[in-house]
Amino acid sequence: MQTLIEAEDKPLGVIESLQQGFDFLNRHLWLLLPPILLDLFLWLGPRVSIAPLIQGLEDLFANQPEMPADVAASFDAAMKSLQTLGDSYNLLSLLAGLLTGMPSLLARLDFHAIASPMASQTYALSDWQTAFLLAAILIPVGVLIGGFWLTWIAFSLEGKRLLSGAFFQRWGWVWLNVNLYLLALFFALALFSLVFGFVGAIALLFGAAGAIFITILWILCIGFGIWLSIGLYFVVISIALDGVNLARAVWRSLNVVGRNAVSTLGFLILTFLLMEGFARIWARLSVQDWGVALSILGNAYLGAAIVAAAFIFYQSRYQHWRKTRAMLLLNPSDTDAANE
Repeated sequence: MQTLIEAEDKPLGVIESLQQGFDFLNRHLWLLLPPILLDLFLWLGPRVSIAPLIQGLEDLFANQPEMPADVAASFDAAMKSLQTLGDSYNLLSLLAGLLTGMPSLLARLDFHAIASPMASQTYALSDWQTAFLLAAILIPVGVLIGGFWLTWIAFSLEGKRLLSGAFFQRWGWVWLNVNLYLLALFFALALFSLVFGFVGAIALLFGAAGAIFITILWILCIGFGIWLSIGLYFVVISIALDGVNLARAVWRSLNVVGRNAVSTLGFLILTFLLMEGFARIWARLSVQDWGVALSILGNAYLGAAIVAAAFIFYQSRYQHWRKTRAMLLLNPSDTDAANE
């Protein structure tokens, strides 16, 4: 039975999903407007730097007691990475929307290295309270912008009427659940940090054996984090496309990825290579004004097509799973109950 189902109703492959994503975008080029307008604002508008805050952290830790050589080397490397982040990061990049996948060239490039036809004013934040308050405002606003874009894609895929009551209801639902998702991830990371720090402090009391244990534990945690992030890849897409709550979206994402692990991994690797490969081209072009404009357009087109392909890939795999379950149960009327 299962072999016949797969032969008669095979889900879309990775290349087919990407091809349909580009075809869909070519028929709905207006979906490029939100990412393009956002990047134009980040390019021409004011910039908010956190470099003074990072410098304050460096000064604080520089006055700490002398550390062992290996610890000091790791600490110096971490401080250099933080300094690079502080020098290049524009806090307004949070408007790109965390977890929404909206493509933004200016959110990922060093704003000092990007040509600008205007002398954009840079505001340097000098206290953490202001930075946290601004981030607390920008993050939900960014999710609001990204949620609008995702809802637009979802409704266009389903052929539903845009800017209707149902559209605004879905948009608000996406905004609410993505923010809940961000809060859940934040508290999970905070709890993990506390537990890992406590376990690490105890393990270090045992000397070299404890250090080896912490290293192995850290590697296992990184592996688990990568596995979990892949499993949760379709959570936001499920919320936007299916209109389900966060818990159900997590369940659907884990099931779709779990049943299509190889193809999902192939999709992620291929899209990652595409985005990272072209990011280097955009970075080289962005030293000139015309290059920045061209790169914004190219990055928006490529990123939007990949997000649309992810919607199509998820939809194909999820629907195939539902049909397979229904036929195996020999009771199509109970399909929804079986899959929820």
